[in-house]
Amino acid sequence: MNNNRSKNKVLVFIILLLLITNFAVLGYFLFFRTGKAPEKNKFRDFTAVLQKEVGFNDQQVAQFNELKKGNWQQALDKMQEIIQIKNTIFELSKQDNTPDSIIERLADSIGTLQREVEINVYKHVVATRKICTADQVPAYDSLIKRIINRGRMGRPSEAPHRKSEK
Repeated sequence: MNNNRSKNKVLVFIILLLLITNFAVLGYFLFFRTGKAPEKNKFRDFTAVLQKEVGFNDQQVAQFNELKKGNWQQALDKMQEIIQIKNTIFELSKQDNTPDSIIERLADSIGTLQREVEINVYKHVVATRKICTADQVPAYDSLIKRIINRGRMGRPSEAPHRKSEK
């Protein structure tokens, strides 16, 4: 019986130690961690990446910023429309007997808007690529490829490959 009490004391001590450690880690991440830059600096950060990884000079950055102004606003407008339609679909999900045809029409409109966003992105990438010198094109292409693949669900390029064994 005395042996069980000492085991219980050790277990209680370990549990308390783990709880304290968890709270310390949580406190660190909530209060002391600097984290990422705010979202509003995303493009400034991207121009820094273009300078660092691709080798853009100040003139090229200025050209990129001009391209970005028009293209980004168009993309934001389309993405805002997509969000509004998704919210409409969500609200319709709360109602009974919403016809499938309405949901299909809304989903089709999302597809059309997303298509326009993708075409806009394509045009922006092509225009930005034209700003690059011949030496910068491979680095720019590599950067864009990494950005495209980063958005993929499950990151298939990092997934282990299965080989059939026979």
